[in-house]
Amino acid sequence: MSEEDHDKTRQQAEEIADHLDLPDELVDDVHEHLTDLKEGKAPVIWIQGQNCTGCTITLMDSERLRPGALVHGKVALRYQPDLMSAEGYAATDIIKKTEEEEAGKYILVLEGAIPTGEGEAFCTFGLTDTTEEMMGRMLPGNRSIFDWLVELIPGAEAVMAVGNCASFGGIPMMDVSVTGAGSATDVVQAVDPSKPVINVAGCPPHPDWITGTLMDLLLWVGEHKEAPILDDKMRLKRFYEGKVHDICERRKAFEDKRFVEDWNDLAEDEDRCLLKMGCRGPSTHADCPTRVWRTDFKWCVATNAPCQGCTEPDFQDKLPHLK
Repeated sequence: MSEEDHDKTRQQAEEIADHLDLPDELVDDVHEHLTDLKEGKAPVIWIQGQNCTGCTITLMDSERLRPGALVHGKVALRYQPDLMSAEGYAATDIIKKTEEEEAGKYILVLEGAIPTGEGEAFCTFGLTDTTEEMMGRMLPGNRSIFDWLVELIPGAEAVMAVGNCASFGGIPMMDVSVTGAGSATDVVQAVDPSKPVINVAGCPPHPDWITGTLMDLLLWVGEHKEAPILDDKMRLKRFYEGKVHDICERRKAFEDKRFVEDWNDLAEDEDRCLLKMGCRGPSTHADCPTRVWRTDFKWCVATNAPCQGCTEPDFQDKLPHLK
């Protein structure tokens, strides 16, 4: 790593430590793990189930940990299908190698819900040693993500579920009779209940929540700090402790009973409360109003969109539907 890259990584380490409320003496450890991530050395396997890839996209939008810096070689985060350049066996063999070399040490990251039962066949990557007949031809069998998890979970140090689909089942579970979808917790409980699960809720999650939780896990696994402090939904407490409503910039409008009641009645520089338009800020735990998204200081309510409660387990069931 060049001196310039070293200085940039050091600055990122200081910013991440600040966001995680970590003591100054841990900055060097954060810097070490950032360097490992950028050089493809960090023992992290990131796989995807039933998802829209939105969680990966939000990671790519991170200002604290630029994913472009993770793609210097053939792998990034050891295995991440959207950010790595390797494909086919060259890619899946990296998973096998990490399993062997980092048994009991790697972090397993799941993005998307996990289909089970008959639904397993509709979410696959990689091939098996078996064959399947298709249109009169015998082809290698596809390996389901559930089958991968049966193999990967026992060797993981911890499992990190990124996004609401992985954390709680999300949109794929709106008709579970069709998808057979389950959350990361459901699958871990079935495969190896001893493995800890940490949820990064959101649809999609803020990139800080992803990189912050990942860094917290790496520091914990590396025995630099104690285990992450989680809330009752197994989310990193520092990101999800408060309610959106309590720190919303339109809280004063709520207290003054100034509400938007008709979307056709929006004014320039609107600052009225959106509660009557379906805002779920009072029941949603996240720090969006103070953390905001990107450098233009925007989040849902700041763009006149009500909070949809996307960090909560049942948010998809309460979305407005066309009648």
